[in-house]
Parts: sequence; C-alpha cells; structure tokens
Amino acid sequence: MNSIQILIVDFGSQYTLVIGRTLRELGVRSLILPPKKVEKWLKNNTLKAVILSGSNYSVHNEGAPEIPKVLDISGKKYFILGICYGMQLLSHKLGGKVERPIGHREYGPSLVKVNTKHSLFNKVKETTEVWASHGDTVIKLPKNFNSIATSSGIAAMSDKDNRVMGIQFHPEVIDTKEGKKILQNFLNISGCKKDWNPLNLVEQIQKEVLDIVNKDKNIKKVILGVSGGVDSTTLARVLSPVLGDRLICVAIDTGGFRKNELAELKENTKSALGKNKVKNLVVISAQEEFIKNISGTIDGEEKRAKFRTLYKKIFEEQIAKYNAEFIVQGTLATDIIESGKAGQSTMIKTHHNVGLSWKVKDLHPFKNLFKYEVRELARVLNLPKAIYERNPFPGPGLFLRVVGVPVSKENIELVREADKTVNDILKKHNLDKDISQLIVALLGVNSVGVKGDERVYGHSLAIRAVQTADFMTAKGYYFPEDVVNEITNALTKHKNIVRVFFDMTPKPPATTEFE
Repeated sequence: MNSIQILIVDFGSQYTLVIGRTLRELGVRSLILPPKKVEKWLKNNTLKAVILSGSNYSVHNEGAPEIPKVLDISGKKYFILGICYGMQLLSHKLGGKVERPIGHREYGPSLVKVNTKHSLFNKVKETTEVWASHGDTVIKLPKNFNSIATSSGIAAMSDKDNRVMGIQFHPEVIDTKEGKKILQNFLNISGCKKDWNPLNLVEQIQKEVLDIVNKDKNIKKVILGVSGGVDSTTLARVLSPVLGDRLICVAIDTGGFRKNELAELKENTKSALGKNKVKNLVVISAQEEFIKNISGTIDGEEKRAKFRTLYKKIFEEQIAKYNAEFIVQGTLATDIIESGKAGQSTMIKTHHNVGLSWKVKDLHPFKNLFKYEVRELARVLNLPKAIYERNPFPGPGLFLRVVGVPVSKENIELVREADKTVNDILKKHNLDKDISQLIVALLGVNSVGVKGDERVYGHSLAIRAVQTADFMTAKGYYFPEDVVNEITNALTKHKNIVRVFFDMTPKPPATTEFE
C-alpha cells in the first residue's frame, strides 16, 4: 500500500476516529496520532495534509493540547485543516483571538452560510446544516486570513493561499449534511489520491493477526470472545480461515441475554465458523455468579466495573485451560473512544473488553472500525442478513437496563419479557428496520397507578429507540401514536408495571444506553 497521505493530530475529541473513518469512506488512508508521537513519525514519513482535531479543552485552559512544534502550520510543507478546537488553536497560535462569547456558543444542529466560491465549499449549498459543539469561538482572524463561512460568528477561515484552513463545526459527523463533501474538497485541494478499498480490510486483518500469531511457533490456541453480535461474529468469520482449529470461540452466558439470545449466539457462530468447526465454540454458564456480583450496586459505572472483573476472570480460566497465548476481541472504535482509550479522548463509560490487563497478548483487529463498516464486512463475507442487520446490544446486556434499582433475577426477567414484547410489536409494524438500536429499561421510579379499580404502586419502564450511522451521534426515534399506544397497553398488562416513558433525547447530550 502507498504511504499515509494525511496525518490526523488527536487533541482528544470524541469524533477524532470519525474523521479517519470518513476519510476511509472517501478512499484515502490516514493516521491518527496524539501530539507527543507526531515528531517521531514525521522523521520517517512525508505527507500531503494535516488535520487538527477537536478537543474537550479550551485554548485558554492550563494543560490544553498544543500543536506539536515539529508541525509546519504556515502551510508551506503541507495543507492544514483545523476542526473546531483545531481551528481555534490555529487562530490562537497565528495571532488571532479566541474567546467564549455567550452569543456564539453552539451545541447541536446549526445553520452555516458558506462562501461557495472557496474551493473548500465547492458544490456546497450557500446555507448548509452542520453539527457544532463548541463554547470558544474565533472572534478575530490571524493576519492574512479571511472568513469563508459564518453562523453566529466566524464558522470557517482560510489563509490567502488556501493552504491553511479552519472549520468551527464538525464536517466528519453524519449530522453535518454536506460534511463528507467538504472533506472531499479538502482532499482535492491537498492533491490526495484514492488509496484505500474497504474490501482490503479482510485480507489486511488476516495478515496482521497471522503475522503476530506466527511469530511464536509454539502457539496452539487463540481465544476469541463471542457474543452473537455482528462484531464478534464477523471477526470469527475473518479469522477462522487463517487460524483454523487454533481459534477457540468462548461465549459467557451471564444471565443478561435477551429472550432466545443464547440460541441465536450459537446459530450465528455456526454461520461464522462452518458446521465442521462448531466444536470450537465453548459456552460458559455463569448466570448466578454475575447476578450475585452485580446486584450489590445500582451505579452504572460500578456495574460495568464488576461485570468486567468477572468477565476477565472467566476468560483467564479459559485461556489457562486451552494454554492460549492470545485473546482476540471484536472491540470497535466507538468502544475505545467512549472508554477514553483513543488518543486523548475523555472517558464517557467503561467498556467491559477495553483496557483490561491480560497475562496474554490482547488483540483488537476492529479497533479502528465503526459499526457500519463491520456490517459491510459481514455482508461481503456472505454472513446471513440476520447477522449484519442485527441491532447492537451492550456486553453487560440487560444488567445495564435495570436502572436505579438492584439487579435481580426477577427484574432481569421483567426487562427480558418487556424487550421481547416491544420488539415483537415493532416487527409486526415493520418498524424494526428504521431503528438502529432499541433499549427497553426498568427505571427505579415507582409510582401510583390504578388497576381493576384498585391502587397499585409499581414499576416504570422506559422505551428508547435511536437512529444513527456510527453511534457517535444519534437521533431519538419518534414512534407513531398507534404504536405508542399498543406498546403502552401491552406493557402495562404486567401486574407490576404502572407507567411507560418514551425517551427521544439525541446523542449527545444523552448516550445510547442509560448506563
């Protein structure tokens, strides 16, 4: 493959990996590095452009990320694009002025008026819808810079030679309607050529894993954690041809599965491995242990911590049993970002399979991929449609959907049945295809109701559905009124359920799951 054309400097934005994903969609490879690693990499590499990411910092904060000194931000060596904090930092360093005026703060959807004559906005509508997330704003441009877009303030800037540019909003997220077009324009300006085909991913992952494994000729077994979801199932299909019987798929029945999900897990893994290799699937039953371990807290992060501790313990037992030297997991870019393990991104929530300290080597072949990319891999690898269209489900499962009250067998079973009821209704109305993820959760809010002319003091359920392409941002799904009524009536037939709430909060500010 050709050398990397674009370097993305990661200042800690939740969207940094989304920039890389979008460039990959456009056919151009990129490399994401934190500022401290840029100098070493640049010693042996040349590039055509640099993108400076967003950040959770202000340029005025103590300890805020700085542009690596080795980078030439004059634009003479390569083209520069600053996004959000990246634009603010460029302006700040080049003599402009960045402040936090109340009237210029923007969070969420925003309308921007662009200079369509500028090559960065070629074929972009004069007024376009974008996604913004910033408190700081450039209020004075550096010398020899012009404003090329405006919203409530300066929304984009460019130097006179069109080699150093900045965008205040996020073109990488799907909610910026013409964001991909803007990034394509930047690739054109920079002279980048297509050098990436998603279909090469399978071959590349197989080669990388095989190279690592084959370094030690004594390695006989590799453990792969499987959940029945699209990520781990697709990874099993990718690795099975090159690892053969060395690949042992391990699934844990934690007690947090949805209705009939264990049977679905077995069927999906059989599709990935092939009928002859189904013996390579090991299912560990640990329901009692997980419920006992997690029932002692109602805090979401503590639940995740307790889950991952037990998850690690069980996998270490299997690693020892099979004398394995590697554990492989289907961790995605979103998991790594939310866990605060991507560059300098902040921790949003702990993921059970990210950041664990194993005694063996830990491989995450999908760590730079997003859900839609894995779905495409599954489709290309001829996995069943039921797998690559399957909605995501968190590793801790229904334990995260008992919110504000202790986890118990009874509460888990209530949520399990409610989840099946809602899913059956959505399938009946053919609405399941419109929804990226469905969450049915028991809320720790008991309230008074009336059933059979008698007072009832019972549970509340929350129904949350979202629509998204990459799970970095999401829109709440609005159910039709007749479906709302049908779901509510069906769920409140349960003797202990009094109320049903529907949550349409977008991400951000909410996350997809409640915990």
